[in-house]
Amino acid sequence: MLRKCMALSAFLLIVLCCRTVKADEKNNVACWTFDRVVDNRIEDDAGNIHDQMHGKYTLVKGVEGKALRFDGFRTYIYRKVQDVPQLTGKFTIETWIALGAYPWFWAPVIEFRNAEFEGFMFGIDKNGHLGMRVPAADKWQSYLSEQQLPLRTWTHIAAVYDEKNQLSLYVNGKLTSSFKLKKKLSTPAGTPMHIGRNYTQEPWEDYQLTTTDFYSFFDGIIDELKIHHSVLSSRDIKKEYQDYHPKHKPDLPERVFPQVHRKSGAFGAYYTKLNYYDDWDALWRVSDLADVLVRFDNMTGKLIFWRGTSFVPCWVTENGIWFTNEWLETWGRDVCSCAEPIMDRDCRFSHVRIIENHDARTVVHWRYALVDAYYKFAAVSDDLRGEWCDEFYITYPDNSGIRKMILHYSKPIRPHDWAEQIVVLPPGTHPAEVISSPEITLVNMRGVKYSYAWDADLPVVLNKPEGANIQVINLKSKYRPFLILPPDSFETSEMKRGSPFFRTYSAEQGKGYRPDPVPSIYGWWNHWPIAQVPGDGRWVTSPDRASHFNLTTFLQWKDHELTGRTKTRIMIQGLTEKKPEDLVELAKSWLQAPKASILKGEFKNIGYDQAEKAYVIQKKNEGRPTGLQMKLNAGHETPLLNPALIIKKWGNISAQVYINDKPVPTEQFRIGHTSTLEGVNLVIWLKLKSTKPVQLSIKTND
Repeated sequence: MLRKCMALSAFLLIVLCCRTVKADEKNNVACWTFDRVVDNRIEDDAGNIHDQMHGKYTLVKGVEGKALRFDGFRTYIYRKVQDVPQLTGKFTIETWIALGAYPWFWAPVIEFRNAEFEGFMFGIDKNGHLGMRVPAADKWQSYLSEQQLPLRTWTHIAAVYDEKNQLSLYVNGKLTSSFKLKKKLSTPAGTPMHIGRNYTQEPWEDYQLTTTDFYSFFDGIIDELKIHHSVLSSRDIKKEYQDYHPKHKPDLPERVFPQVHRKSGAFGAYYTKLNYYDDWDALWRVSDLADVLVRFDNMTGKLIFWRGTSFVPCWVTENGIWFTNEWLETWGRDVCSCAEPIMDRDCRFSHVRIIENHDARTVVHWRYALVDAYYKFAAVSDDLRGEWCDEFYITYPDNSGIRKMILHYSKPIRPHDWAEQIVVLPPGTHPAEVISSPEITLVNMRGVKYSYAWDADLPVVLNKPEGANIQVINLKSKYRPFLILPPDSFETSEMKRGSPFFRTYSAEQGKGYRPDPVPSIYGWWNHWPIAQVPGDGRWVTSPDRASHFNLTTFLQWKDHELTGRTKTRIMIQGLTEKKPEDLVELAKSWLQAPKASILKGEFKNIGYDQAEKAYVIQKKNEGRPTGLQMKLNAGHETPLLNPALIIKKWGNISAQVYINDKPVPTEQFRIGHTSTLEGVNLVIWLKLKSTKPVQLSIKTND
């Protein structure tokens, strides 16, 4: 009797310890709990099959046990043809998901499709709607719920297909949409199954560029994915949703731009590695010296050259707003849409290096190719090479400097876009959060200014004030981006004008090339930065990804130099806390620099070089310098403002600066040395402001 009681007790214990079997689970044909990965294989508990994992994946806390995080770039699960469940007549698919971002196109949670337009995909469209893609003649028909799924939130989704050819979609236990299909659904014979990626590279249509032959990946977390060979009722679906109580927020790392504005220190250019978030960072096979940062010691703003922007230089304000004056861009029948460095998502041709770096200034070289979204070069010539650009960023300690752009063009020379004003946004940020109205202020050399607001009657061409050559972008920051251009008339391959050409861009001007409506008055796109898919002109409908918005386009001004192979333009750019009209003084000091004359010493006055923003002087004799005395003939129309000097062949010898025979305190000037094949140059930057003639002496610091 005792033995029987013990046996009965053991039996009851086993029953009580076992998980309660739900009625519908008897009809499960597949169930992935994602609790364990062994040898890159994930187990289907219902089918006792181990499916192959591909790409970078991460096991994280799920709604129950573990879940699988798909990186959105390369993660997917593959099931062999012979193990694919045969679904005919009726089925239910359900799962829990947490989206990191909406798909670039359609991304499957799970799909059974082939090239013969058989099967179906259960997934998410590019606007975040749950849906099913099913065959319709020789194309795929989309059936979508109206509800946009939330980001970074656990969400239960389900699709129910019944014998009457009715498809029903559920979100968090509630029916959202129901459709009568025209064609029976089933899993096609001889077709593998995919989770997290479409079955083949497909063309994906967008307004400006149709992306061809590209996979679309699921970006986020999937847990408790089940396929039932039965029709679950609305009550069943609701119970499936209510049976789980997620205790943890989805483990999706924050996607925040490098927080460079929070770090301060000595002025200079530094190699570094700027991270974004783990899954994106893991794509890059680079060292810890992959990026370049220029730091200023009088503010926390920065100048950044980062892989995430294809090394497009960005000014970062003290409160973390990113801005760029763009790059060289061209277009034509020989390329798809346009050719520009942001199409170089992998940084195959875009490179950055520090050329000069000392206390007086930094020089960073950015070289890039003009290629389209498929890496096809623009304007390939008889030398079998396309167009390239070398840009030099000569930056001084006062948060400003020269941008020198050298285009290596092909003949016949074609038009190029030389600059645009672009604000770069991290995920979750709307343009209105970072920019004020009026957005742009233009100023001419007389100090006359005019501001333009995008929420008013915005003209296409900005003709006020007459002869404008100074521009300030009114970001919501203390330090705001500015540029100064030569104000002269010009005739180039782009146009003939009496002064620089400023042209706006807005959502209103993009009609016909964008969705309608759009969530902003600006031209707002997310094909750059960060993106790893070929694209151009992909308008933002939700701020789920890193993005950018344009304020201007096709900015034009005079050529600084034109040769048979190159075309060069220059500008001053930087960050300022001054009023826009107060920048006229800086403009005059550059465009109308005081004349210099040598008073004493064996030196040759080469002259003021606008492309260096510096006076260039050369020592005539070999040996140790004996000292230099010169006069800078400053005046009200030719002011001195933080001048720089380059004294060639000075030698690797320190120097002391005197103004009007008085030594300049060390905190008021900075020196540096650069070595060349011809000798060692001395570079001096002075914190000096004057509208009167100045006698400047440079002596060796013995």
